[in-house]
Amino acid sequence: MLRSQRRKKMVAVSEMSAYEVYQRNNADKRQENATRLKEKRKRKIVKRKQFKLNALAASELLEAASEHSKRSSVQDSEPTTLGEKEPMVTIVEAPNKTKLNNGSVQERKKKNKSEDTLNSVQVSKKSNKKTTLAIKDSLTDVPSAAKKDSRADLSSSAKGNGHPTVSSKAKKQSSSTVQSGSKVSESESISLSDSESSVHIAENFFSWLMDPISKEDFFSLYWEKRPVHICREENRDYYGGLLSTTGIDDMLRKNNILYGKNIDITSYSNQKRETLNSTGRAHAAVVWDYYRNGCSIRLLNPQTYHPQLRELNARLQEVFGSFVGSNAYLTPPNSQGFAPHYDDIEAFVLQIEGSKMWRVYAPRNASERLPRTSSPSFTQEEIGEPLLEVYLKAGDILYFPRGFIHQANTVPGEHSLHVTISAYQRNSWADLLEKLVPAALSCAINEDEDFRKGLPLDAMNHLGAVHSDSESPEREALMKKLKRLFNKLFDYAPVDAASDQLAKDYIHGALPPCLSSAEKKCSVLGNSDRMWENGQCQGAVILSLETPLRITRANVLRLVSEEEPDCVKLYHSIENSLEYHGEEIQWIEIPVHFAPAVEHLIISYPKFTPINDLPLENDADKIQLATELWERALVLTQKPLSVVIDNGVDVDDDDDK
Repeated sequence: MLRSQRRKKMVAVSEMSAYEVYQRNNADKRQENATRLKEKRKRKIVKRKQFKLNALAASELLEAASEHSKRSSVQDSEPTTLGEKEPMVTIVEAPNKTKLNNGSVQERKKKNKSEDTLNSVQVSKKSNKKTTLAIKDSLTDVPSAAKKDSRADLSSSAKGNGHPTVSSKAKKQSSSTVQSGSKVSESESISLSDSESSVHIAENFFSWLMDPISKEDFFSLYWEKRPVHICREENRDYYGGLLSTTGIDDMLRKNNILYGKNIDITSYSNQKRETLNSTGRAHAAVVWDYYRNGCSIRLLNPQTYHPQLRELNARLQEVFGSFVGSNAYLTPPNSQGFAPHYDDIEAFVLQIEGSKMWRVYAPRNASERLPRTSSPSFTQEEIGEPLLEVYLKAGDILYFPRGFIHQANTVPGEHSLHVTISAYQRNSWADLLEKLVPAALSCAINEDEDFRKGLPLDAMNHLGAVHSDSESPEREALMKKLKRLFNKLFDYAPVDAASDQLAKDYIHGALPPCLSSAEKKCSVLGNSDRMWENGQCQGAVILSLETPLRITRANVLRLVSEEEPDCVKLYHSIENSLEYHGEEIQWIEIPVHFAPAVEHLIISYPKFTPINDLPLENDADKIQLATELWERALVLTQKPLSVVIDNGVDVDDDDDK
């Protein structure tokens, strides 16, 4: 497509943005709201905060305050249960100098609780820049700040303030040279903690993400219920280490980024969205030409090419117990890339650069709350008035549940780069029941004669649309019989087996774990034979019965008993592609009598278990299972294994002697 032809499809640039129109038309109303809130709250309104309350909020404000006034926290309220009512909206302001203790917000007193008890929240926070650096430095593989630091090795641990921090126990020791074709062997004293779970570390990542809202408050007040906006007025680089526009440029130039698979070019004009993808590789020059002419750029799997974002996603999936993905959106000034719509995921919008005006709308009806599929594009007439309008700036985060309609546009003179982290897709009770009910029915048919008995001869004369309004005794008897069978069906429900099948879906989609430098040195990835010059292999390691092991991550594998006789399978994510479902699901088949040993490793995590303590009958089986797991990187040793050089000399770390 020629450049001139492309421009015909570009988004038209209006003289005034939607944000400016909003500001102009609502100036009087904002002033009135500000004055009223100032009188009621008796405190200064946070400068430059943008919000709009719908009419429903005012009518339900006192009722909500009465129900939730017992809670004293940053929200100082419990959420109302969303039934057939539309969600309410309110604003809660957190003090800029809130101190954190293990990722939680210190309790503070409210001067007027009724003003702080609502559904949608904006939190203003002055975050310490050291906190941002801590999370950046903890992200493995490409920690630019850490590479300049003397603390080159990163551990997946969190100390003190509840944020992931650099913590390496590696101690460089003197090198030794072994003659006769040998190379220098560097020995380090490394010991992994046997008390800190990867889930705990993941929760620290989540605490950093949502700071100053604690994990407990988030899941009790907002999760699947209502939006929340966190503003970081004085730390606009809070999420800067995850992605950047220059990083996107490097990605385009160094990788084979494909239209439709890795990147989309979109525009939205006159209430119509268009995808303007070419074919083949998306070269930087072409992408930036689209961008220059008003098109938005969507990266479909940026975690594949940006390690910091990849580790954040990989960690968060241990919090949610579901696949966590991300899309990145780069929008030029005064543009909008997508029509109003809702998604089937829990969305966390991290503003990286620039700013964007967001409008969030409540689900239109009960059937659109917590949907399992995304919506088509809506027109403005179909969605009504927004529940929340917020001007998202760099460092801010906006969360909204699936089913909440949303749209966003940039303002004149400022671009926007944000990352949307998505979780909980197809992870509902319905998804579990879809696997459970057919399995339960299969078991019931095999084991219970009642399910195999024939229908009454005249059953079809009393069932069906024609007879739906009938109240005959025959129809009533048929309905009672069906209800009894449904109740009886649960007795045959293989809940655990169905749960394993749902967990397999998670294992298949999960990102592989990002191991720290220390963890790699305690795994087959960094503690194994190496090929040197002249075809000589050096550095063999050997597992012994005294070697302590633990699984690599709390949720890296799933032990599943399949239909095949005398075998179970270990499904794992360690070899998964960085692209969603880029590979077939990975598994290892093991004998049934090995299962108790694997169960022991799963249940005892994060404790290390000596191979000799595995519940197997003989030592050969213990070594065989441990070796199988070790060679797949599914287990870590507590310390690097002893290295055997060609001449048979063991090179041990001091702590291993």
